[in-house]
Amino acid sequence: MTTKRKETRESVCYREIKKKIRNGELKPGDRLIENTLSKQLEISRTPIRKAIGMLAADGYVEYNDFRGAIVKDSIINKERYFEMTEILGLFLKQAIHKIRTKKITFNKLEMINKLAEIKNQENQEHQEHPSVYFDYEKWFAQNLLTYLKNKYYLKISEDFFNNIKEFGDEEVIKIAQNASVKTIDNIQNFIDAMDVHDYDKCLNLIDELIDAHVLVAYR
Repeated sequence: MTTKRKETRESVCYREIKKKIRNGELKPGDRLIENTLSKQLEISRTPIRKAIGMLAADGYVEYNDFRGAIVKDSIINKERYFEMTEILGLFLKQAIHKIRTKKITFNKLEMINKLAEIKNQENQEHQEHPSVYFDYEKWFAQNLLTYLKNKYYLKISEDFFNNIKEFGDEEVIKIAQNASVKTIDNIQNFIDAMDVHDYDKCLNLIDELIDAHVLVAYR
């Protein structure tokens, strides 16, 4: 029998302050005043201070020379999300252009195997798992961007998906996961097109992948 570990006071503070940031009670630019938070949460200032440091490390808070700890503008809303997906789409299309111009051999087997793994899981459980598809979409993007041989693009792509999970508001996370369900068929078509060197179709499919996120949001 396992026993549940008692939550530390700083983790309680972290969770509660983070909740206030995510629900908009604490807005970007607001100061995090230890005395005020201590009274609100009925916890001493020491764990409050530690929690603020943890939030700064996770990207929710930043320190200003004159104002101290303030809430960072980190939450990703729908508009910001669409801007980020457009940039990702440009990177993916650049990878396709490089494969075409450099006549690089595309390793379709790895992508087929990963796709089969996702479909097999879906068949076994007889239900869709949006979060799994979202992770697969991340894997697809990272895999394709390796052909650029540029760590900068890979880092931006990784940050994109990680930041959606961490900083996306409730609406954004729902859009991202539901749109990624539509990714499966498009990626199968992408593999087939890449196999016959139909790069124009591959570029169009990337546009469809990106557009799916907008269509899901406004349907």
